[in-house]
Amino acid sequence: MKEFLIFLPLTILYLAVQSTIFPNFPLPDLPLLIVFYMAFKKPSVEGALLGFVLGYLDDAFNGGIVGTTSFSLVFIFLVMHFLAKKVQFSTPAFRAGGVAAAALLKGILTYSVLRYANVNVYFFTHVILQALVTGILAPGIITLLSRITALGRQSFKDNAN
Repeated sequence: MKEFLIFLPLTILYLAVQSTIFPNFPLPDLPLLIVFYMAFKKPSVEGALLGFVLGYLDDAFNGGIVGTTSFSLVFIFLVMHFLAKKVQFSTPAFRAGGVAAAALLKGILTYSVLRYANVNVYFFTHVILQALVTGILAPGIITLLSRITALGRQSFKDNAN
């Protein structure tokens, strides 16, 4: 639950900046990175719930069909959770590859739902570029997320004593 309290405001700030200042600039997909991090570090119901909430916020901030990104992030959480039992995402290369594959999967799922709803979206220019940027920057951002989580645990322990 502590991660939820840390990642939710961070994601709201990110989505506010992304949707207002950089709407067409390919930034790394922070909600996807958080869900990926939760899936291989601490797989629990909390991670799936966090994926749903972050996806809902992403749809609300970016004006998408509500539930599309939530569906994608919860599905990615489940896939990465089961994949993390077989593959160790301990090296930066595996993290980058796993996040890039997850970003492609999210793009394909979102594109499929939007095309089914008769919404015209550009697949190659947006999804591939987003997956590349997210995969390249994933090791550094995941390291930053683990440090933020460690600081959050430390401050929660200090407040409990």
